[in-house]
Order: sequence, then C-alpha cells, then structure tokens
Amino acid sequence: MNNINAVTKATYSVSNQAHLDDHKEAFEMLSDDWAGFHQWKDQDRKVKKGAKGCKIFMICEKKVKAKNGDDDTKKKVLKALYVFNKEHTEEI
Repeated sequence: MNNINAVTKATYSVSNQAHLDDHKEAFEMLSDDWAGFHQWKDQDRKVKKGAKGCKIFMICEKKVKAKNGDDDTKKKVLKALYVFNKEHTEEI
C-alpha cells in the first residue's frame, strides 16, 4: 500500500490506495507506479491497447464566475480520473 504517482512522486490518498491495491490484485500487477494517460505519454511511454485504468478521485478547485460584477470565486469539487499502472505501459 505505497502507490505513488510515477511522475510527481506524490503518494495517493488512503481511499485511492485501496482502489489501486484492488486493481493491482485483480490484474496481478506488482508495480507501485501509477500515472495518467498523458503523464505516461510525457514520460515517453504509451498505455497498451486494451489496458484498463483504475478510477481514482481528487479534490480540485473550480473557478466560479461571479454575478453582478463581483469577484470570481473558487469552490472545491470532486473529480474522477483514471490512472494506469506502469505494467500497463510500454516504452515508445
């Protein structure tokens, strides 16, 4: 239970760790390195055709346009995204 983002080296949250560990077990993977599709592409790796990503959740700030000329504000929203294990990628 030490899954990290392969690009940013950030450790995933406890709830996302559980999702990633379940996914690793289901697909018999050993690597703790995960990243998004474009993050792998930026690292000169490509996600293999047919690979199944793991859905995780993160909290982001979303800009909200103000009405009546007030200042714009930001609110926190929950965003779902898919990450892929390094074993589901190959070098380009």
